[in-house]
Parts: sequence; structure tokens; C-alpha cells
Amino acid sequence: MPPTTMRLRPELEATLGRLPGVQAVRVVTGPDAAPTEIHVLASRDKTPKQLVRDIQSASMAQFDLEIDHRIISVVQFDDPEGPAGSPHATRVLIATITAATTGLEASATVTLATGGTLYDGTATAPATPSSRPRLIARATLNAVSTLMPVGASDIEYAQIARVGGREVAVSIVQVVTSDGESIVTGSALVRGDEADAVARSVLDALNRRLGT
Repeated sequence: MPPTTMRLRPELEATLGRLPGVQAVRVVTGPDAAPTEIHVLASRDKTPKQLVRDIQSASMAQFDLEIDHRIISVVQFDDPEGPAGSPHATRVLIATITAATTGLEASATVTLATGGTLYDGTATAPATPSSRPRLIARATLNAVSTLMPVGASDIEYAQIARVGGREVAVSIVQVVTSDGESIVTGSALVRGDEADAVARSVLDALNRRLGT
């Protein structure tokens, strides 16, 4: 019999987190304690296929669990954290962005990674094309809030704009702290994925608080 859900998740995450090249792991399990999703943040030391095989082998050897490769998602970065104590040691990276629409409601989840840990942020909004950038921005801001306190905050504006013939994501974030209210702005060039650009624009707006 497999361990209970509460035991399996941290034990499996700890085992997979020790695999060479793996920076962080998030395991989602179902009611029967079986993994339904495995999200991995890793360096480029190995190919995604090699990482998936390592995950399957470790799961079978340690827990006698046969993992379907289709539930494993791998995100790779070039030296995301850098040496301990380096200027990039606290760099915040975008691991995954997911969005879904159910009826008249849209939802999004943004996962950030830093220091070998993943931080999720979710948001919901009416399912309209114009609301999508703000939805992604709000989810990113919520992920940042789980990473560190930023004070009471809200997305005042988030859209894709055309500047100088190029598409740019622009975000305006309202932050309220004990020192008062401040408005910060951020932007990011769209590099094929508008959602990724919106999330990066929010991080750009908050970069002083994140230390990136």
C-alpha cells in the first residue's frame, strides 16, 4: 500500500529533489495518494527525457511507484541560482504559467521559483479576452506575495501594448506599506508568449523588493 497523501508528497519530493540537476520539485497527489502531477525545475545538465527517466527510476526504486511520463513537466534554466552568495542567488524565475476557462470564469496559476523552492499564485476573472493580461498579472502578484511580504497590493493596469513596432507587456502595480502608497511600473518584451511577458512585467515592477 502506498503511504498516505500527507506522507507521500514530502517524501517523494525530497527524493526527487536530490537527483542531479534538479533545483526544485512540486508533487501533486490524488485522493488515493498517487501522484497526478510532478513539476520539476532543473538545470540544463541533462535533457528533459533523461530527467524524466531518472524520476521514473527513483520513484520505482524508492517507493515502488510506476510514474507515467505524461504527468511529469520539466522546466529548465541556465544556472538559475548561481553560486551561493553570488549576486543572482536570490533571482526569482517564472517556472510555469497555466490558464483555464470554465464557463464564464477564467483562472490562472503562476509558479515562481527561487532558492530551490516553488511559490504558487492563483487568480480568477471573467472569461473575456481583455481580462487575460490582468488575470495573469494578478496571479503573478499573488505568487510574489507567497514568496515575500510586499504590503497590500493590487494590479492597477496590465495590457499588451505596441511600442516602436514591437509588442510589450506593461503593468502598473499599486503597493501600500507602512511608509505609504507607491505606484510601480514594469514592462517586458513579448517573446512569443504574452502570458510570460505579462508575468515578467510584474516582476520587473517589483524588482527592488525581490532583489532581482
